Amino acid sequence: MTNAPAPRGERKPVRAEAGPWSVDDIRRMPLQGFQRSLGIVIDDVAPDAVTAHIDIDERHMNSGSAVHGGVLMALADSVGAMGALQNLQAGQRTATLESKSNFVRGCAGSRVSAECRPVHLGRKTSIWHTVLRDDQGRICTHVWQTQLHFEADKG
Repeated sequence: MTNAPAPRGERKPVRAEAGPWSVDDIRRMPLQGFQRSLGIVIDDVAPDAVTAHIDIDERHMNSGSAVHGGVLMALADSVGAMGALQNLQAGQRTATLESKSNFVRGCAGSRVSAECRPVHLGRKTSIWHTVLRDDQGRICTHVWQTQLHFEADKG
């Protein structure tokens, strides 16, 4: 079995319909695409919290032997979107509108864990706070992101 991506015409989205996603939909997200490439593993999914982790290997590291900031931001963005997707209204989709990261320490070790919770759940936006920790439980990064909730194109 190969980890090579499917040819462009053969790729199918986890879900194409607008509206809130189920826990099963969310759990399938890391099985393909960019989230699969990152190695995201979902630990728990609920409308008010998403936890996940990445087992760190060479591809995640920067030239200074710490986890690359882009990996941390991508993990946080992914779990924030997973939270937002569960809280959409019928006919809505979501996209990250804004994201801010505070890197409090270099993140090293064999695993990075993410815990994401909503700060605000509105009709048009939601705000998510993700805390990223190293394998010793130390906080590496805080990420706040705003998700836009918008009506899906009808045509």
